[in-house]
Amino acid sequence: MYTIPSEFNDFIAQDCDREAFIQNYLNKAGLEAPVLQMEGKNHIYVKFHQNQYNPIFRIKTVIAHYDRFSGSPGANDNSAAVFSLLEWAVKLSKLAQPLFHNIRLIFTDGEELGAAGGVAEQGAFPLAQVFRRLGITNDDIFVFDCMGRGDVPVLTQTILPKKAASKFVKDFSSLEQRAVSLLQASANGRWFSLPCNYSDNASFIANGIPAVAITMLPSAEVTAATQGAAPQTWQLLHTPGDNLESLTPQSFEIFHNILNNLAALKTLA
Repeated sequence: MYTIPSEFNDFIAQDCDREAFIQNYLNKAGLEAPVLQMEGKNHIYVKFHQNQYNPIFRIKTVIAHYDRFSGSPGANDNSAAVFSLLEWAVKLSKLAQPLFHNIRLIFTDGEELGAAGGVAEQGAFPLAQVFRRLGITNDDIFVFDCMGRGDVPVLTQTILPKKAASKFVKDFSSLEQRAVSLLQASANGRWFSLPCNYSDNASFIANGIPAVAITMLPSAEVTAATQGAAPQTWQLLHTPGDNLESLTPQSFEIFHNILNNLAALKTLA
């Protein structure tokens, strides 16, 4: 059984400098974590060794926002995902040749701004614009948000723009199918798809780049959601109740399964 480390308490403390925490955690493991400053937001890019990439296969861009709603510990939104990704990054960095993972890992800043101001206000929006400008449009982009509570991985149902190009629709469908296969393999076939609030995937979709978002819910809340009830997990978000006590260690185990299978996933470029 996964035990949430004591460092997690430091990460969700109200006075935590979360940007510095992430960089220090990675630096201690020998990983560089430069800040990408974009329109007043500080995204953190994890630099893995170049020999951990194989150009024959697609890059898998993994994104999780590290900002949190003011006044909330943000234990689930989005500290659980970020902390798990930090642990995973250290593990990936220790892979020896000829093993490779093709993971591009970015912790984004300013995701919460999109809830009030719309997708263009999200911190990830200028990041997605840079991807577009540089021609980085063929990655498999996985956004993880609120992964610390529950036992069922949930793939966000996405409504694509009405005027989306046929290639975008085709590429998004292929990515979504890979996401489904990933979740099935990682949680003993248990997964679900529900309409959810957009996360950083919205910024990429708005810029014509396919991206899927994945979250987690307790099975009872998934069942209730299919009958129209708002999951309690979502009602805790942005409140003081999004705290350590609301989390379930099993969620971390399932999420690590997802991440490990994602690292092993190989799709021809």
